[in-house]
Amino acid sequence: MRFRTKLFFGALISAISVATAVAGSNYSESMYRRAILDGDSTSPLYLLFTLHDAKTGKDRVVCTLGSGLVGAIHFERHLDFDSPSHKKAKAIALSQPHRFSFTNREALHTVELGYSEAMLNDFRSRLAKMSRSQLIAAVESHELDGLYKIGPTSRWNTRQEALAHALLERGVLVGKADITGGLFVERTFFW
Repeated sequence: MRFRTKLFFGALISAISVATAVAGSNYSESMYRRAILDGDSTSPLYLLFTLHDAKTGKDRVVCTLGSGLVGAIHFERHLDFDSPSHKKAKAIALSQPHRFSFTNREALHTVELGYSEAMLNDFRSRLAKMSRSQLIAAVESHELDGLYKIGPTSRWNTRQEALAHALLERGVLVGKADITGGLFVERTFFW
């Protein structure tokens, strides 16, 4: 009985920590919803969600494209990719707290975390002294491109996700441009 109690309280504390980490940021419910609802765009928006590992019981906040999370739900729930199933996947993404556990290999691959906590912390510290308006201007002027467009191009997406994570925490809704692959600020979003 003690083990179950410890396990329960450990999971509860972990869930509270993750919720506090996201809640303590400027990331909002409306940013999440916008990324899900705009997921059919050729330039999808990034979002944050909590990925629960059923094997370890650990939670971690993950940044991925809204279309990626919806796709993972398709794979996990074995939904077709027709219009009614797509609406159902979006409804699932919007209806529950932003905490998902995936066991399907394709679903996990779709949302797997490619960046490390150290990489994320590096971006957080690089952006720490900038105001929100400075961050928006830096993304729009492509000033931040050099932070993720370094090293092999195969690592750009991983670095971009980590940078997007840090920007979302600061309340800047960003997406991945379809033609250039670079970050852009979602300007039609009303904060």
